[in-house]
Amino acid sequence: MQFRSRALVLLSVVGMAAACGRKPATIDVSPKKVTIYGVERAQRLNARVLDKKGRPLEGRAPGWTSSDGTTAEVDAGGRVVAKKAGKATITASLENVSTEIPVEVVDVSTIEFGAPSFALVGPAGTSLPLVCKVLDSKQSPVDIKPTWSSADPKIATVSDAGVVTSVGPGTTNIVARVGDVQGAAEIRVGLQAISRLELRPATALVRVGDAQRFVVTAYGADGQAIPEVSAAFQSSNPAVASVDASGLATGHKAGAATIQVELAGAKAEASLLVN
Repeated sequence: MQFRSRALVLLSVVGMAAACGRKPATIDVSPKKVTIYGVERAQRLNARVLDKKGRPLEGRAPGWTSSDGTTAEVDAGGRVVAKKAGKATITASLENVSTEIPVEVVDVSTIEFGAPSFALVGPAGTSLPLVCKVLDSKQSPVDIKPTWSSADPKIATVSDAGVVTSVGPGTTNIVARVGDVQGAAEIRVGLQAISRLELRPATALVRVGDAQRFVVTAYGADGQAIPEVSAAFQSSNPAVASVDASGLATGHKAGAATIQVELAGAKAEASLLVN
């Protein structure tokens, strides 16, 4: 029994000596490429030091450096923190072995909708395009497309372009997401036939730089008004006047534009003069 214990100890010592004698050949880092959405957000890099046979060297950890700490800084544990928009390279190194990981920082702070909630009224299958703004830490627009999802597809679905389509009555949230940053809009679905739309005022006059809100009212098959519906607005001449998803039209230069609205196949128009 004593001989067996001594043999086990000897084998253990030999194994440790062999492990200590192995040299690092590669550093395997995961993930291989990093995109961080949002300043001061972080991403952890995980590293394994391997010998020439691909076996992990336990207890061996690389050091970390950043090519541009003002864009992305990294600590001793491989945690990368985004500091500003741009690109940097994070290097993991041990002895004469190193691995580089490209890092891109995209400055995204918030995602805003024109309104916190929308009433989607019409028969099942009625669609409404949603528009949101992706803003950076300085609240300036960022030209990047979010991904879309619906909290309850049995009430409303949403396409990759942000077009919401009614399925069943109820309330759900539509989420726009860029990385870990997200914004949400509440969608209230009411299944009801729409016979016609009315847009007010029918005619409006604004100066360049001023705005006019147009209000849409839907009417059911019984002729009764359906208040507070959301519809798709557009301008016939965006260079003269643009209109947002809430019906707020802004004059840009002298001229005339037709403000158009559509919901569940019904349409209405109003005139806007800019001087």
